Amino acid sequence: MIRDISSQSYQQPVSTQAPVVKKEEAAPQNTNDSVVINDEKPKNDITIKQAITGLGGALIGAGIEGVGNTASSIVKLPRATFKAAKAIWNTELIGPVLKTSLTALLPVAVIATPVLTCLGSIGYGLFSGFEDGKDKGLGATVKEAAQDVKKFHTEIAEKAVDSLQEIETFHLEQGQKPYDIKLVEAGKGLIGAVAGAPVEAVGVGGLALLKTPRLTYKAYESILKSDQGPVLKTTESLLVPFAAVLAAPLCTVGAAVYGVYKGFGDAYKDGLGESVKNRFNDISEFNKLTQKAFD
Repeated sequence: MIRDISSQSYQQPVSTQAPVVKKEEAAPQNTNDSVVINDEKPKNDITIKQAITGLGGALIGAGIEGVGNTASSIVKLPRATFKAAKAIWNTELIGPVLKTSLTALLPVAVIATPVLTCLGSIGYGLFSGFEDGKDKGLGATVKEAAQDVKKFHTEIAEKAVDSLQEIETFHLEQGQKPYDIKLVEAGKGLIGAVAGAPVEAVGVGGLALLKTPRLTYKAYESILKSDQGPVLKTTESLLVPFAAVLAAPLCTVGAAVYGVYKGFGDAYKDGLGESVKNRFNDISEFNKLTQKAFD
């Protein structure tokens, strides 16, 4: 009997090999050997809000400290001048010729004091105000700056005035004579003071002015290369021009005062020529000092 194979269902040949089961890959285990620990600290940065309050605080601090401390120095100046002159004439340590010479030079310090106070206070207030502004807010910045002015008026300036009286407390030992100079030496000293002031002021102040652009560039370069965040870098960069503007006048006035008193001392001791020579040496030393900032 012939079978109808068409009626039979077609079956796939059965494989004699064991089925291949696809294994799922095991998830990597976190072991101490495979974990990479990032030791780098997060970048030092501030928020946009802190940047705004910091810049506002810088302007507030510079204004309050600059005006307040300068006003304080002007108010105390008459009393300080009187005490300084009184201390010079009452001290036993120096003779009449030197007393007269120092009294003649006293107005230089009197005139320079408010100027140096103003420039220094603006610079200090600028950066302290920035720190207070970004960390504590504008209200706290005003309070901190006002407290600084109060401290300057009641403590710093007052102590400076009172310290002038200490000269009067020094007495000569038995047999000791007061130190004095001759009239000719006093004349040389006063000429040295008059010559020393413009030489120092023009030389040091001129160098400061010429070097300010490059020093400003170095400041920007230092900020950009730091590990600070972009907001803090940008904010600090905005403060650099203010510091740059203060540099030249502060150096000029400070050098002029130094030139007067150092010029006087060098001239009466070593002669006018040596005094002028020393002033140029001072300028050279200032040049070397500022040059180190470029290295």
